Amino acid sequence: MYQVIALKFRPQRFEDVVGQDHVTRVIRNGIDSGRIPHAFIFSGPRGVGKTSVARILAKCLNCEKGPTSTPCNECRLCREITASRAVDVFEIDAASHTGVDNIRELIENARYAPAMSRYKVFIIDEVHMLSKSAFNALLKTLEEPPAHVVFIMATTEVEKVPLTVLSRCQRYEFRRIGVDDIISQLRHISSLEGLKITDDAMMTMAIQADGSMRDAQSIMEHLASFGKQEIDVDSVEEILGIIDHATLRSLLKAIVDRDAIEMIKLIDRVYQFGKDLTQLYKTLLEQFRNMMLLKLGYNELPIPLEDKAFLTDLVEAIPFEEIHRFLSILIRSEEDLKYSMLPRITVETILLRIVSAPRLADLAKVIDAISSGKLPALPEVAIQPSTREEPSLYKKPIDGHPKLWEGFLGYLRDHDHALYAVLSKSRLVSEKEGEVVLSVSSAFMADQVNRILPDVSKRARGFFNRDVRIEIGFEDAGKGDKEKPPPSEIRARAMKSHVVREVLSQFNGVIRDVRPKK
Repeated sequence: MYQVIALKFRPQRFEDVVGQDHVTRVIRNGIDSGRIPHAFIFSGPRGVGKTSVARILAKCLNCEKGPTSTPCNECRLCREITASRAVDVFEIDAASHTGVDNIRELIENARYAPAMSRYKVFIIDEVHMLSKSAFNALLKTLEEPPAHVVFIMATTEVEKVPLTVLSRCQRYEFRRIGVDDIISQLRHISSLEGLKITDDAMMTMAIQADGSMRDAQSIMEHLASFGKQEIDVDSVEEILGIIDHATLRSLLKAIVDRDAIEMIKLIDRVYQFGKDLTQLYKTLLEQFRNMMLLKLGYNELPIPLEDKAFLTDLVEAIPFEEIHRFLSILIRSEEDLKYSMLPRITVETILLRIVSAPRLADLAKVIDAISSGKLPALPEVAIQPSTREEPSLYKKPIDGHPKLWEGFLGYLRDHDHALYAVLSKSRLVSEKEGEVVLSVSSAFMADQVNRILPDVSKRARGFFNRDVRIEIGFEDAGKGDKEKPPPSEIRARAMKSHVVREVLSQFNGVIRDVRPKK
């Protein structure tokens, strides 16, 4: 009878397990030293070998030449476990046996001695699917099991397993299998199966498997039925429904070049060929991540050399800040696509948001130009004093207070003590019509006053019957009595610098605050 590749090449010894040496080494050492725990929990992604290692462990414990870390795979018990016929090894799918009654039945079975083996082994797959009451029923047996019982639990979502269960088990964390390890195993299988697969196709299969050996073997199984004498990357893309390399490269170039028309045409082509736009979006995320890492100088990417060369050329024409922004927009917009009823329009809208965003200057180049003084000089901007007459602040007394700043502080003392407590620490520098300049003793106090300015401005508007501009500065401890120019004058001086104006122009910036140089 035909066996699928994933079952035919299932590991039968610890040496056959790929990419989990950190797990198999510890288990083997424990068996060889006689330290065999009564409960294991294997956690990790799908298809990385959790159940396979559990079966190998069952053979190690029950082999006629054991307990041993190297089962013979020839004795009757080893062959029965391999064929899933062993009467003392129970594989239970927790997804279909979630209730407390199922666990009670298991506990009752565990009380009896094994019929033919050294140990009764219970392998519980997807253990996180058990109900809370089922977990509670299992606790006592996990804590004090019969000497002849070993529990091996596997899960892809260990965070859903109660801590009371985890604390009673030895936990082993399985990792995603590396691309190189998957490719090596696929080459081994293809040589035994007589399949001719190109290196690029192998690489694409390994990347699409996302660390799962079982997924990679399933892809190979699918391709083996494709009917081609040699399986190339085009076959893999066709079978998996992923976007072909040529279209992907054209789309990436259109995005980087901000060619919206070409980008829309390429998305339409992908859509018309029936490709999954969610898969396209995921691929774009991965490619922009690769571009970001290449821009940082990280070259150890598990992608074909031809793709790496293309992306390296692409990132030369775009600053890191733009790549990072493109990737950020894609990440933030992922939820929009996830719940969209119209994925094509959603993808187009997200990518149009990227190509229509204003270009960012290369920060490193701008800083170098500023440091070397190579920025072109800009014409000086003459700051003309305002000739508009402001109406007097000192009209219409309220509640008997004169319209002076001291009068306003008195008003706050009577009506808003919290604002008064902060403003009373300030010193009046100048008081012109429509503008008040205050000084405080430290940057900390300046920050405190700036926080309450919106409320102060609102109170001042009601008190003076007009808008009042309030400026805040601070003075050093030894210079408290020396009057400083108002912030408006400092800002005007700063704007006369061609370097400041060039930086503002390059980054579309605004001046929020001007502080003295320390």
